[in-house]
Amino acid sequence: MKNIEISNIFSNIGELLQIRGDASFRIRSYEKAADIIEGLTVDVGELIEAGKFQNISGIGKTIEEKTREIIETGTCQAYEKLIAEMGLEVLDLLDIQGIGSKTASRLYNELGIKNLNQLAEALEDGKLQGMKGLGKKTLETISESLKFLNTYRGTRLISQTINLAGKLSEVFKSCEALARHEFTGNLRRREEVCRSLEVVVECTEDIGTTQNTLIEHLATHQEQLTVQMVDTPQDTPIGTLQLQPLQKIHLLINNDFPGTIYLCSAAHYEATLFLTTATDEHLAALPTDTPLKISDLSKAPDFWQETQNNTETEIYSKLGMSYIPPELRQFPDSVALAVENKLPSLVEFNDIRGDLHTHTDWSDGAHTMNEMVAAAIKRGLEYYAITDHSVSSSVANGLDQGRLLAQMKQVRELDAATEGITILAGSEVDIRRDGTLDFTDEILAQLDIVVASVHSHFTLSEAEMTKRMIRAIENPYVKIIGHPTGRLLGRRPMYPINLNEIISAAAENNTILEINGSPSRLDLGPEYVRKAKEAGVLIAINTDAHSVPEFERYQYGVNVARRSGLTQDDVINTYSLEKLRGTLHNNVS
Repeated sequence: MKNIEISNIFSNIGELLQIRGDASFRIRSYEKAADIIEGLTVDVGELIEAGKFQNISGIGKTIEEKTREIIETGTCQAYEKLIAEMGLEVLDLLDIQGIGSKTASRLYNELGIKNLNQLAEALEDGKLQGMKGLGKKTLETISESLKFLNTYRGTRLISQTINLAGKLSEVFKSCEALARHEFTGNLRRREEVCRSLEVVVECTEDIGTTQNTLIEHLATHQEQLTVQMVDTPQDTPIGTLQLQPLQKIHLLINNDFPGTIYLCSAAHYEATLFLTTATDEHLAALPTDTPLKISDLSKAPDFWQETQNNTETEIYSKLGMSYIPPELRQFPDSVALAVENKLPSLVEFNDIRGDLHTHTDWSDGAHTMNEMVAAAIKRGLEYYAITDHSVSSSVANGLDQGRLLAQMKQVRELDAATEGITILAGSEVDIRRDGTLDFTDEILAQLDIVVASVHSHFTLSEAEMTKRMIRAIENPYVKIIGHPTGRLLGRRPMYPINLNEIISAAAENNTILEINGSPSRLDLGPEYVRKAKEAGVLIAINTDAHSVPEFERYQYGVNVARRSGLTQDDVINTYSLEKLRGTLHNNVS
């Protein structure tokens, strides 16, 4: 098993024990083990076999035994007992705004609430009224949060969907009936949240024979990925599922995530990709005065004849337009640009030269400055900013002024001693309730990078939150606003804020807005990044990495940038170090 999978099990154990009301030292031991294992740069199994795992501070005999058990069996007895007693759905309570671990524990122990459905029933029946800590405003927050989560029910973050796709891809590669395959739909468009997993496969034999072979092949590879065939799709995320004459296999992956396999010949492979990648809105916006009729394929079978052995580029050319990258095939507005051959040259993963928002073990990161810098060098970055949390983020071991100055000194020394990369001294400074920052301007002026972020008081009114953010933006030493809306995908909606005013203030003050690469954030989202671009606001694509493995988050941030139509010129950390410094300097009067 991968380290992250083992870490997730220990994290779940810690949260379940917390809800059940177990001793804090037991809870903390599992939480710490989860953090340590997630942050490891080597396979935990190798450490155990080498007898080095218990040498790590915070890892004892019990944790090692359970880790070994998980590696060998995929789970551990203690975890299975907790699941049998409490169920895993009780952890969903912690995703509700207004419910922390203590409240979740009271709901479970006093009212027997084990899932969100039971929480909704208790809320509707008035059983939560009068409970300690649950006032009228908190109950309203819980109710709104439940409604929000329902809109994400059955979805997966793009990182989770990519993981599933990887497993399915391995199964496909071992099937001789398939010549090639490519994932399509919302995953190929790189949407932040996916509602299904769709894939186009090229058949080596006739489609009917391949379909039977593939179904049998999937059934014999259940140890890699649990797949259940279904007669009709459980979910129809886009209308292209209804297009004819596409031959499809519908399935449920890992019990509940809908999937669709489109089977086709080599001659129709790219035409099928073309159709299944786009949303209905995008397809409907395509030109109609061409030989290719897209609107109703069941009445225009000539489409398949006209597009035989064509690439997607050739198909777009026959429609009288330039090729549209998959990330731009959700919205219709890219069609007009493609017809006029005015599509932007989108930013690429390899265009990123630096990371301007990361953390180390000085605050809540898992790795040292040296380890994080070494990972940045390995990634090929030209510059790298260390921006640990400030003092208001007490739960994240935020730095006070003294610790920040001490860290700054170490960063300067490390930068002087390290070749091949420039290390920047920074801070992710909390924006307080009134819009002031944790450090004085005198301290901020000594930093290379100041990322200002909201980490508290999410329930302010829209007017209060907007005023708070704008005050931070107007501080001349604030270079970047981190994760500007505070959203957590599928868990927490953006806080009440007027983004139009925020974007206008950022434009006026030359303040950069962030696309945070954390798969659970991806904040800002494309709808607001587009507005920021139109207003002339620069964007930073940052990982917000708290450990070495989290450097992979770049791909998710770049996805958002591409879906938003950003070019290299729009993204400040594609700039050379000299241009970066010049741009940042213009922000200080």
